[in-house]
Amino acid sequence: MTQPVPFVDLVRMHEPLAERFRRAFDQVLQSGQFHLGPRTRAFEQAFAEHEGSRFGVGCGSGSDALVLALRALDVGPGDAVVTVSNSFMATAESIRRVGADVVFAEPDPGTRCLDPIDLDRILGEPGAERIRAVIPVHLYGHRADTDGINTVLQGADRADVHVIGDAAQAHGSPGVAGETTLTCYSFYPAKNLGALGDAGMVLSQDEALCERLRGLRNHGRSGKHAVAELGYNSRFDELAAAMLHIKLDVLRQWNEQRRFAADAYRALLNDVPGVELPADDPGHVYHLFVVEVDPTIRDAVVAGLKARGVGVGLHYPVATHQMAPYPSNRPLPITERLVSSVLSLPMFPGITPLELERTAHALRESLLAAHEEPR
Repeated sequence: MTQPVPFVDLVRMHEPLAERFRRAFDQVLQSGQFHLGPRTRAFEQAFAEHEGSRFGVGCGSGSDALVLALRALDVGPGDAVVTVSNSFMATAESIRRVGADVVFAEPDPGTRCLDPIDLDRILGEPGAERIRAVIPVHLYGHRADTDGINTVLQGADRADVHVIGDAAQAHGSPGVAGETTLTCYSFYPAKNLGALGDAGMVLSQDEALCERLRGLRNHGRSGKHAVAELGYNSRFDELAAAMLHIKLDVLRQWNEQRRFAADAYRALLNDVPGVELPADDPGHVYHLFVVEVDPTIRDAVVAGLKARGVGVGLHYPVATHQMAPYPSNRPLPITERLVSSVLSLPMFPGITPLELERTAHALRESLLAAHEEPR
């Protein structure tokens, strides 16, 4: 029987690092210090430098990173924040968690990231004066057009609007953290740089903002027995810091392997009718390799891939504004078309050329079979 192709294989990725993980675990255990210690500070600095920023503040999750970023910029009730709906709901959820309203912009159909042209439209719509921030998501590892977003904000004379990068899927994209006021990361295990559990971080060039973030993540404390403001229990674990610091050493190598896999998919699928490949970009780190197919046959194609032993993902088949807590007051036809047509192929460091070939072959066969099925 042919070996199945996993959608992601964290065991394979981690095996070469396993002995280093074990030594790090023993060191943390023997230290008796388990959060916000020297390993946290060392990783915060190393990751900030790796991503092109000056300062880092670790926290409990990527969702917490977004909440902390919004709080540090004093975004809250009565305010509105612009983001996209074709991404994971955590971005919109974080906006609602601070009491602000979500305004959804359409994505660019090519990059699938927030379209500055639609942001420009939003800034001319009723209620735009309440907008305090824009959160572009660097979706699937493709950089959002932050230059275009800043140009639109400048043209609208909206220097009061902050740009917060959601880089949960863009670890290692060169200099991405230097493009926005604050940049938020998730270290969910399957990310390009994933923890052995949950963790997050906010990066910034602004030392004062980061000092406030450090207080907010630790119950709003300004000292051991002093609280400056309402905060959160979102401290960073020493064990997470130790493991992530080890993995940071190989992040560039892992991202190169992702790009190799993406290039291979392009060569293997370039002539397949009915498949739209993702837009490429020099900074793309291919957290996911997401293709588009005819929405009327997507479910059949997904079933065909699974039947042929190929792992497949859907990121994301339901738009956030289609979920009950996050309705949109403006139509989003581009978003709705995208979420009905995307599917994700296996993508992880260490995926073999044979697995890539098998995936491409299975996609060809699944598409052909889906077209032949009566509808």
